[in-house]
Amino acid sequence: MKKKFWTKRNIILIIIVAIILAAGGYYLYTRKFSMLPDGAAQLLSTVHEPTSADRVLIVSPHFDDETIAAGGYIERAEENKAAVEIAVVTDGNRRKVGAERKQEFTAVTKSLGVAENKLVFLNLPEFYLRERVSQADLSKTLQSQVDNFKPTIIIYPDSYDQNPDHKYIGQTMNDMLANRTDLYAYTYLVHWKYFPQPVGLHTEKHITPPVQLLDFSHNWQRFDLTQGEEDRKQTSLDMYKSQLRYLLLHDLLVSMVRRNELFNERLRPLPNY
Repeated sequence: MKKKFWTKRNIILIIIVAIILAAGGYYLYTRKFSMLPDGAAQLLSTVHEPTSADRVLIVSPHFDDETIAAGGYIERAEENKAAVEIAVVTDGNRRKVGAERKQEFTAVTKSLGVAENKLVFLNLPEFYLRERVSQADLSKTLQSQVDNFKPTIIIYPDSYDQNPDHKYIGQTMNDMLANRTDLYAYTYLVHWKYFPQPVGLHTEKHITPPVQLLDFSHNWQRFDLTQGEEDRKQTSLDMYKSQLRYLLLHDLLVSMVRRNELFNERLRPLPNY
């Protein structure tokens, strides 16, 4: 007489196998297939390279975002004799290390070629910025920097970034620039689950966009770094000792040292006819 297949033991084994397969599938989806493959970077168009005629404004929510996202672009802009200004929105004092982080930021940006008098500190409170500063006041503060510097290129955080300060600043900048037709506006992504992949220092790899952000609101482009620029970006990020103390932040900083930087083009100047 044949034994019944649907015994309690077999049912338990089937459930265990199903759980393992589901977990494996989730891992593959979220970690392996959540970003475009490395080779897809070559399919992205390239961003506008700054020239001596450009004025580049970098909006950085915190001390370090400017280098994480655009350290190579900043160095290239300085090398090409563009005017560069970096505006840091928050005071970096969430963990009571604001003074240390500011000192690191000044040293890092100097290593990228930015003069200290081109650094602007807006000193708004770090973390939960939306709950502590109204959008009207934030917009007024940021608009003042734009009006004073008169940039031809603006680089700021993406409104889909999962860090609340980045997201809020990105949304505010999007609203501010909605009707501009005279400049390049690029956004950058720093905080997104499992971004970039693979985690860790992989200097031979590229940064590619998350699959979930391949939509009509994003026009992802790459900025290729020379070997020297990539090496100096790594050296510059190594100077952020206050951030490297934390495992998650350490992994983020080293993971962003790749052969390119990634930007989303929101605006470009309309042609003159």
